[in-house]
Amino acid sequence: MKKAVLMVLLLAAVRPAIAAETIASSDQSATPVFTAGEIVVTGKSANSSETVPAAEMEMLDKQNLSEAADLLPGVTISNVGGRNEGMIYVRGFDMRQVPLYLDGVPLYVPYDGYVDPNRFLTMNLSEVSVSKGFTSVLYGPNTLGGAINMVSRKPEKKLEGNVSAGGSMGNDEIDAGFESVNIGSNQGKWYVQAGLSVLSRDFMPLSSSFEPVANEDGGERGNSDTRDRNATIKIGYTPNSTDEYSITLNSQHSVKGVPLYTGSNPNNKSRFWRFTNWDKTSLYYIGRTSLGEKSYLKTRAYFDNYYNTLESYDDATYTTQHSNKAFSSRYDDHTVGGSVEFGTSIAQSDILKVALHDKYDMHNEIGNTGEEPLKFADNTFSIAVENTWNASKNLTLIAGVRQDFRSTIEAQEFTDNTHTAIHSFDLEDNRAANAQLAMVGHLDACNTLTSYVARTTRFPTLKDRYSYRMGRAIANPGLDPEQSLNYGLDYAFTPSGKFSLHASVYRSKLDDTIQQVNNVAYDTATSTWLWQMQNTGKSTFTGFEYSMDWQPEAWLKAHVAYSYIDRQNDSNPDLVFTDVPKHKLNGSVQFLLNKETWVLVESEYNTKRYSTSDGKYTASPYGLLNLHINAGLTDALSLHAAVNNLFDRNYEVAEGYPEAGREYIASMNYAF
Repeated sequence: MKKAVLMVLLLAAVRPAIAAETIASSDQSATPVFTAGEIVVTGKSANSSETVPAAEMEMLDKQNLSEAADLLPGVTISNVGGRNEGMIYVRGFDMRQVPLYLDGVPLYVPYDGYVDPNRFLTMNLSEVSVSKGFTSVLYGPNTLGGAINMVSRKPEKKLEGNVSAGGSMGNDEIDAGFESVNIGSNQGKWYVQAGLSVLSRDFMPLSSSFEPVANEDGGERGNSDTRDRNATIKIGYTPNSTDEYSITLNSQHSVKGVPLYTGSNPNNKSRFWRFTNWDKTSLYYIGRTSLGEKSYLKTRAYFDNYYNTLESYDDATYTTQHSNKAFSSRYDDHTVGGSVEFGTSIAQSDILKVALHDKYDMHNEIGNTGEEPLKFADNTFSIAVENTWNASKNLTLIAGVRQDFRSTIEAQEFTDNTHTAIHSFDLEDNRAANAQLAMVGHLDACNTLTSYVARTTRFPTLKDRYSYRMGRAIANPGLDPEQSLNYGLDYAFTPSGKFSLHASVYRSKLDDTIQQVNNVAYDTATSTWLWQMQNTGKSTFTGFEYSMDWQPEAWLKAHVAYSYIDRQNDSNPDLVFTDVPKHKLNGSVQFLLNKETWVLVESEYNTKRYSTSDGKYTASPYGLLNLHINAGLTDALSLHAAVNNLFDRNYEVAEGYPEAGREYIASMNYAF
């Protein structure tokens, strides 16, 4: 029955449209943006190469954060295969160094600084913004390589919303289904926005070119099922045209399997893992109050809870836990924080902003039944000042400084193998200074050139400092913050609404990089050498990127984006950086057959990437082609069909973890 329904949708989606304007022919900013959730740098030109609007995510079937961010130049996605966890790299920096925010509220997990971007669905968002190179000090601490901000929706009409549903098919079987509903009402002085998204995947279909191995027989990828549910509700009060106060509750519940490694690296052992809970709940308040005609006060307060349960089983039946490698592990983490931002016009050409951030992180690590939980806690405080000066009609100067302070409140470890006796680590504190300067030159109405230099930092995570990595490493509570000196040039050429070009060249010089140092001490009990995380790394990232959008005719649109990056390990040139290809090219061509119907061809090419720092294991180059077709049936109803990985390419972004083969997708959307 499911297969029949999907085939009907696929056939219906290619029918000629009979009415209505579709996403392709509408403004891609049509989804109302919750502007209070944005981080705005006054004087910095808007850059389309840093923002993915909701319409584009919907048009290209980008259902999670990783897929959406991958559309931007300078952004690469990968996988932490051993945890079935997505990873986003921004100009070579990972998500510990590029934190994730929702409406400006930090979401990264307190213990290791990571968060799985594949778990965050896009159906309830208005846009995804990725800050690269020059990242405002107003974001707060740890923005060593940038920031990713998911911005939610806000209603504009008395009643508006949309309902969408669909599914995908691979290997002649229904493999996934998704549903979402968004509804909002703006009554003038108050508004409410609610949304629910569900994505259920029974399995990931492998390419027919995949050759079976001991851990994987092909077809349906073993233990690859996922369940994601995101619910959000926002209530806002707007007493006048300048002030706004809102409370948002966002809840994410996920369950996911962890597919087995299929490669040839003998160091990657089979691990029979499942995350039976991956839950994240955020409750936050955002308020903006005008103080006269020239000043404002913006406040944020939030509580964030992260809970997960990882079950390690004996074998691929995922039923018993009797062997030495079997265990249960639970994280129960909480974050409480807030920020205050004050802005004022000192003069007609000068705007000053001051921000205070305070964030308290608590990590509870709960092992097998009978073991005492370990507790860790940090408090991070920062003060930032940013000033924008319009020096002349064509020149704007933006300067910012921020001082960050990190205090360790609690850090515990076991003192014996029974995991009942607990001892406290030595507690270490850190501080870090950040500074940046940008010059924005408006050469004329069409050309803008921005140059910048920024010194940025990242505090070591609790895991960096205190984890023994299951007996393979030595803790290092005295780790210092990482540092980076980022500088570059951004160029924008926008002669008309039918053509735009953005290009950037940049370099980052990293110092005190936290990296693994091997053979630090010999453990006689296990007859193995132990390693330690240390501030020994120096490296240089150099890159270039551009994106271009062009509509030469009313019936034709084109987009192309290219990224190049060279990452050199200055401390140890024999070690290579992993998971980011040197070259990435992606683009699309859209044919508007009429106002209601369009066909879009999307492509992406990545060169090889290293999966191990010794360079022995790599993920090969690959190219993908996706096909999308859309048809409007009424003023409110549209149908969409797509084929992802059209040529059924067998490819990997992490060695030993194959990606999905060809998939057929069909969906419908009803907007009101």
